Amino acid sequence: MDYREAGGADQLDVNLREAAAPARLRAIDFLLRTRVALGLQPVTAPAVLFVPMGFVLGPQVLGLLPRTVLAHLDPAVTVALAAIGIFIGMGLETGDRQNRRLLAAASVQALLTILTVSAATLWLMSQWGLRLDLAAGVVAAVLGVAASVSSASAPDRLGEAHRLITRIADFDDFLSVMAGAVAVAAIGATGWGHGLIRFGEVVAVGLLAGVAGWLLFERAHSVAERGVFVIGTLALVGGAAVYVNGSPLLAGMVAGICWKRLPGRADRIVRNDVSRFQHPLVILLLMVAGAMVELTPLAIWLLAPFVVFRLAGKVIGAWAAAWLVPPLRAGDLAAYLLAPGLLGIGLALNFVQVSSTEVAAAVASAVALGTLASELLALMAAPGAARER
Repeated sequence: MDYREAGGADQLDVNLREAAAPARLRAIDFLLRTRVALGLQPVTAPAVLFVPMGFVLGPQVLGLLPRTVLAHLDPAVTVALAAIGIFIGMGLETGDRQNRRLLAAASVQALLTILTVSAATLWLMSQWGLRLDLAAGVVAAVLGVAASVSSASAPDRLGEAHRLITRIADFDDFLSVMAGAVAVAAIGATGWGHGLIRFGEVVAVGLLAGVAGWLLFERAHSVAERGVFVIGTLALVGGAAVYVNGSPLLAGMVAGICWKRLPGRADRIVRNDVSRFQHPLVILLLMVAGAMVELTPLAIWLLAPFVVFRLAGKVIGAWAAAWLVPPLRAGDLAAYLLAPGLLGIGLALNFVQVSSTEVAAAVASAVALGTLASELLALMAAPGAARER
């Protein structure tokens, strides 16, 4: 697989592939290989396993991950979000005409999903008369952005359609990260100007950290020294973004774009070093999300609209995207974009970081549970689409 999606094979992937191939090891490799570990393959997406595991270990059930522990894990969550953003930035390959068309198609379907979920949720909240400690528009926008992300779930047997669907699912992360950063910047902002300043500060963090890393990585005297520089830069990207109440995903994406575009091999260095611990970061992120789930009335109320209107938004968005990419059928594209992947959960956790309110916790719970429900919908929809071809 291409490192643009997940940073390439990490050490766990390599060890599993180099070992003997008994059936049990092959099954583990299938479950934990890189595409699955970042939620890019829904049939065995780890969210289905690790989010419920985190819930059971969390304060709502066994209490082995109490709130004090979750608070101490927050810096690690920030680093994980920054790492995801970096891989998204390094994956934005738009040098040729076809990739630009795929980026446009992905952005259209993501935007239509955001608008569908946000508008419907906002209307429902007004009809329900909910009293929120956050602006209803911000809550609806966060839910819409979390619903917009998709994973590349098309099987290889679809041939060229597999490659196109995979690229569309990759590219829709760009608009989702941008829109999510805008929504996060709006939390607590005194006006549009203040929100734009916050957004600009996050972009500046990504640019400065990207340039600093570019200057440091290739000048390291040893592999160990280079690894320290990479991890330090990763922590700087995420920590500085959270410090200004912004999105580590956006800061990481900007840094990843810098490393991809600047001369040298900074992107390959980051890919090799960060991919060594991508599995622990992903599992940590999912288990923290599960431990933070609270089955409050508001979370339950938001869950059903999130799942239902996400489905509607993906159908509408897939129809528009398929019109821009003629080889694809709208039905196939919609079926294989149903799987949400990991980014939506990451955005919800960032929302909680910036706004530690009951409403933010309810939104994070609804997104985590909605991710599981959407994965199950994808299990039912994708095989049917494959049989139709």
